[in-house]
Amino acid sequence: MFSRMHWLRNLFFSKHANEGLAEEIREHMAERTAALIEQGRDPEEAVRESRRAFGNITLVRERSVEVWQWPWLENFWADIRYAMRQMRKAPVFACIVISTLALGIGANTAVFSLVDTVLLRPLPYAHPERLVVVWQTDAAHRGTGAWFNAYREFDEWRHRSRSFEQLAALSWATSGHTILAHGKRIDLLAIPASVNFFSMLGVSPRIGRTFAASDLMSACTLVLSHPFWQGKLGADSSIIGQTLVMNGSPCAVVGVMPRSFSFYPLQTDAWLLITPASEYGKRPWDTMTGVFGRLKPGTSRAAAQAELDAIEKRILPESPDMQAMGVAMPDVLDLQSNFTWLTGRNLRTALWALLGAVALVLLMACVNVANLLLGRSLERSREMAVRAALGSGRRRLVRQMLTESFLLSLCGTIAGIGLALALLKWFQAAHPVELPPGNPVTLNLQVLSFTSILGIASAIFFGLLPALRGSRVDLNAVLKCGERGTAGTRSSHRASTVLVAAQVALSLMLLTGAGLLIESLWRFMQTPVGYRTDDLLTTWINLSGDRCKSAEARAAFYNALAPKIAALPGVESITGASHYYPNNSSMLSIEGKPDSKRNSTPSVASQTVSSGFFQTMQIPLLQGRAFDTRDRIGTPPVAIVNQALVEKYFPHANPIAHAIKLGRAEDASAPWLTIVGIVGNVRTTTVFQEMGYVINPAVYRSLAQDAPSSLLLTIATHGNPLQISEGAQHQLQSIDPELLLSYPQTMQHVLAADFSQPRFRAVLFGSFASLALVLAALGIYGLLSQAVQQRRRDIGIRMALGATRSLVLRSVLQEALRTVSIGLLLGITGAALATRTLASMLYGVQPENAAIFSLAAAILLLTALAASLLPARRAASIDPMQTLRSE
Repeated sequence: MFSRMHWLRNLFFSKHANEGLAEEIREHMAERTAALIEQGRDPEEAVRESRRAFGNITLVRERSVEVWQWPWLENFWADIRYAMRQMRKAPVFACIVISTLALGIGANTAVFSLVDTVLLRPLPYAHPERLVVVWQTDAAHRGTGAWFNAYREFDEWRHRSRSFEQLAALSWATSGHTILAHGKRIDLLAIPASVNFFSMLGVSPRIGRTFAASDLMSACTLVLSHPFWQGKLGADSSIIGQTLVMNGSPCAVVGVMPRSFSFYPLQTDAWLLITPASEYGKRPWDTMTGVFGRLKPGTSRAAAQAELDAIEKRILPESPDMQAMGVAMPDVLDLQSNFTWLTGRNLRTALWALLGAVALVLLMACVNVANLLLGRSLERSREMAVRAALGSGRRRLVRQMLTESFLLSLCGTIAGIGLALALLKWFQAAHPVELPPGNPVTLNLQVLSFTSILGIASAIFFGLLPALRGSRVDLNAVLKCGERGTAGTRSSHRASTVLVAAQVALSLMLLTGAGLLIESLWRFMQTPVGYRTDDLLTTWINLSGDRCKSAEARAAFYNALAPKIAALPGVESITGASHYYPNNSSMLSIEGKPDSKRNSTPSVASQTVSSGFFQTMQIPLLQGRAFDTRDRIGTPPVAIVNQALVEKYFPHANPIAHAIKLGRAEDASAPWLTIVGIVGNVRTTTVFQEMGYVINPAVYRSLAQDAPSSLLLTIATHGNPLQISEGAQHQLQSIDPELLLSYPQTMQHVLAADFSQPRFRAVLFGSFASLALVLAALGIYGLLSQAVQQRRRDIGIRMALGATRSLVLRSVLQEALRTVSIGLLLGITGAALATRTLASMLYGVQPENAAIFSLAAAILLLTALAASLLPARRAASIDPMQTLRSE
């Protein structure tokens, strides 16, 4: 223990220890000299004798230091101090290197934090590796799920299954609600959930409690999300135990979840308990839900799926829609993977592709820094030669130069972490794209470890070649040439050329990928959807209260409200609908067709619309008539179909006056609808395909005959649509003060949600490609600048012998073009292979798109010429007489 403390004291107080050692040596020498003088020796001879008897003083000091110090650590600190002096001597060079590394490392850290959050970090629930979700699916959608489950299926699974510790239900197939709080109406997205939902996840509330079995006897029970509680209710802790009025009915608040808790969908404001008295308990085959569960230890998803399938088949005969239910089967999926797929069908692939792209940017940054260090090693060739002449071996020189590289990398890593923090704060504030629920985006220990590894790997990558080149010193050549020594410049220039060509290749790969994604996004956004999207305000009204229980009452309410809003200044027209476009899946039956069952399909979409809908939305009427005053409660139910339905089910007949039914032909609860018109198709997105549209056969019903409880108002305006919302709200309250216009937003904002993931990918790839282009330009500029500086004497001699300025200019540009051409050939090959991974993220563009490849190559070529112009002009402006005089 004493020995270790002695080592530590000597390590941190080495100056004091060295002074003590020197004093001991002096005292020993003085005593020896005095003894010799007493013996009669001459004083000078006594000093020489004592020195000779003691031996090499320097060697004694070094061996003493090795005994009670760590010499390797002392040398390391000496190298660090020397590296810091070198940085102070060349601050501009150090800043350029650190900034370049900070950009690469910071961007990699930020992107990896997204990858870690979405793909690597387990969900913050109990036993996340055993959490699953169960969907209904068919053979075409195995592995992703296709539909919700009937609540009756969940109820049977919950009681019969032995593969799960717990099964819980939760459904976002619901409409919004309004509550009365603090004297005002507030929108509330309440997601129905079963009593054991929170216990299945193993999460506890921030205040209050979660659902309990005793709540099943209550009419309405809510658990609030933290953002809603804090943002809309002012973080009022006294809300626990109070009753909120939701859609005219009292609802008890029992708890508030913590800030860190989230589940799908992220927009959830509260969770509403599913009770036996709710619609789920009363109509279990007609209400749909997702099923979430925690497997028992050792149970596989395949075994659980087989068990659920067997249970489901036993109860399917109970279903009133046995034909449609018979084609479906349960699909047990990993919860985290399914969350990622639900958020974005290509999110997993996109994140890995973005990480690969930003890794290429870091690689280019390292190549740039390596080029800079190669050039600097040439400038320091005389210094290295002098140190070698004084006894430093090549290993010692390499170690010193690598230490300088590690110090630069350390500074770049610290700056990169700061940049990553700023980027992540911006991401959290701006929310440019939705991420799966569960984990927040943070710089945790795993991300910081990744950043540290990046920093070390970067230092080795960009520092090793310059260190090996710089330590290879020809003493005679360098010391003879003095400051103008050029030993090793040719080999160093070849190495720089190879590095720059690699930069060009990597830059071309990124430019090509970015070009494909940008072109794909542009085509996706410019595809006509078949209806009007500009100058439209959309807003929802919840009509599920006591005043509008019947479809007739809801239709009367709309007929009273529509003229009032239409009379507002700036309003062009108004229409009502059940949704933004035809959706859901309904079975279609055609009257008079005995094989109607074979012609039935679950893919027929439907939408309920008002009489002016097609005119307001600019959907063309192709044949027949639109809905009008003839279509109301008490008159024969009518329908309008789109061209896609006609082509599929009436390919050789006129569908006008034919009767169809949304459901089974024998289902008496569904009316037969007489087709009165045909309209144009509309394109809609689908959950199964992120990049693309589908045109589904669609049936439109009259709102006057079947008004929905959740009504979408679409208001066409002459100016800014959002300016109409306040006046429309005033008109609504003049009819019913308890109602609220919920979620007012423009139609373009609604559609923008479909473009958020593709836009995010395109912006990031474009940013990385732009950064790569800048790095490639800097690499070309640096390569030619160093070449001109090193060949200044040769150029001067050539010009003295008759070479013209234009010839010198052309020779420099030709060298740049040779390097760029090599890089382009390598880049095209790499891009042809790499862009195949982007195929699922493209729309209307093939990965091997010759136009995009050519454009990327042309941009790189023009950038290279621009970067080469200044060094070429500098070479052409060399004065041969002045250059030769300096020699």
